[in-house]
Amino acid sequence: MNNPFNSLRKVLAIFGFILLAGTAGYRFIESYSWLEAFYMVVQTVSTVGFNEVKPLSVAGTWFTIALIVSSFGTFAFGAGLVAQMALDGSVQQFLKTKRLERKVEKLTGHVIVCGLGRNGRQVVDRLLSYKAQVVIIEQDPARVERHKNEIAEALVIQGDATLDEVLEKANIQKASSLIAALASDTDNLFVVISARQLNPGLKIGARANTESTEKKLLAAGADYTVSPNLVGGAHLAHNLMNPGVMNFLDHLSVGGSSATNIEEIGVDELPQSISARNIKDLQIRQATGCTVIGYVDEEGALTVNPAPEMQLAPHSKLYVLGNDEQIQALRAWFTGQAK
Repeated sequence: MNNPFNSLRKVLAIFGFILLAGTAGYRFIESYSWLEAFYMVVQTVSTVGFNEVKPLSVAGTWFTIALIVSSFGTFAFGAGLVAQMALDGSVQQFLKTKRLERKVEKLTGHVIVCGLGRNGRQVVDRLLSYKAQVVIIEQDPARVERHKNEIAEALVIQGDATLDEVLEKANIQKASSLIAALASDTDNLFVVISARQLNPGLKIGARANTESTEKKLLAAGADYTVSPNLVGGAHLAHNLMNPGVMNFLDHLSVGGSSATNIEEIGVDELPQSISARNIKDLQIRQATGCTVIGYVDEEGALTVNPAPEMQLAPHSKLYVLGNDEQIQALRAWFTGQAK
């Protein structure tokens, strides 16, 4: 956003030049002292109307006329500029933008979401349900205005996410993740390339509309891609063939505050001694009500519905199923066990 004070600075600079030039003019045209010359300039440009220090020569009279015209024009332009700034709200918007930039500069480990369309909005809603710090980049101010109540907890930067300077405004160097959810595959590709260059350690997810785009996004630096079109088509087919199963899955969520959640828990959140124990010994269901439905070992191998006797290794993960209250109880229980 352009700084509305830049034009005002130019007006003040012109006015300062008039004061200096007027003082020098009276000094050398009328041979006034510097103080007398400055006094003449002040009373002339302020239109106070006191008498001259000394009678003016013809050259001094024409110089005074030019000084009055130039100073009056500068004052008129400056007054109009101030009135415009007060009426169009540009000053308030500029100050609001600067406050936002200062807030963003203080963030660390936040998530940047590029695009506030239908998919971007869903991403933001889910991240906010995780209590994540979210910075949104959206070019369309009307879209931001339309969703401002729902995204009140997020920070919104208006701009083109494909530009490096806009990503830098979102403090991408200190962000932990970025999601490119723009409508255009080309724009998402540019965002991924720029984001990977600006922050090599960033975890990047991107929207892709075609299979060929998915490959390009992954080659450009995305860690994963999601195709709403392919996911939507598969969902339609599953609903036709297994409507009961899909109805059940629609009630599940991967985190947040929905009725039932699937949550990932790192085993390293527990004491090191837990590595010698198995799932049954944890007694997670008895303590929290959650059910272990998956286990990923330290090499990344996934076991669905693991046996109670399965040993837990360091750096492994558990996937548990439960409602929001049970998930919160699980995390509180893990924290208590770790003390």
